[in-house]
Amino acid sequence: MAIVVCARCGQEREGAGKVGLPGSLGADIEARICAECWQEWLSTQIRVINHYGLRPAQKEDRDKLYELTRDFLQLGVPASEV
Repeated sequence: MAIVVCARCGQEREGAGKVGLPGSLGADIEARICAECWQEWLSTQIRVINHYGLRPAQKEDRDKLYELTRDFLQLGVPASEV
């Protein structure tokens, strides 16, 4: 696994590896997020889904979840949206 300087915690650690998310979000996570912060997000995302009443099978809810993922992991706005 690659070593990354994590965008969220700022530490140099083992990267998250393949996360299975599409596009720039998946690429950003794989390149810039450590495995520990990724696991923390995976534990948190169920609470986020329930809190907002998200249905990830629906595109608009999935887009909201991806936005919340970027916020939690401190990845900022993707370059394609700037």
